[in-house]
Amino acid sequence: MAIAQAPQPAQPPKQPGSAAQIGEKIDRGLDQIGAELREVWAEARKSVEKMGVQGRVYGRLHWDKGLEGAKVEIAVRDGQVVVLSGSVATAAARQKAEELARDTIGVGSVLNDLTVVAR
Repeated sequence: MAIAQAPQPAQPPKQPGSAAQIGEKIDRGLDQIGAELREVWAEARKSVEKMGVQGRVYGRLHWDKGLEGAKVEIAVRDGQVVVLSGSVATAAARQKAEELARDTIGVGSVLNDLTVVAR
């Protein structure tokens, strides 16, 4: 026993419509943004590599609010041993300076010679 099926309406031929055009424009825009971001990231990475260990540590300590007003001197021995000297206001600031230095790219170890001087 055969069951008759209703005829399916004919589908119009696929042509690029406005939705497809919008999708293509979005894809091109995302590709361009991705390329620009990769380029900016590569330039930022190069500048960090050029900066050196001392510059990177200085930047991290200088911009940390918890170390505002601290008088920290940074020296580098053997290319990767950072020596912190000078004074900070609290023991917490002393610890924070050491942690920031230790967590900086290129730092192998930290000698913390900072003294706590209440202000």
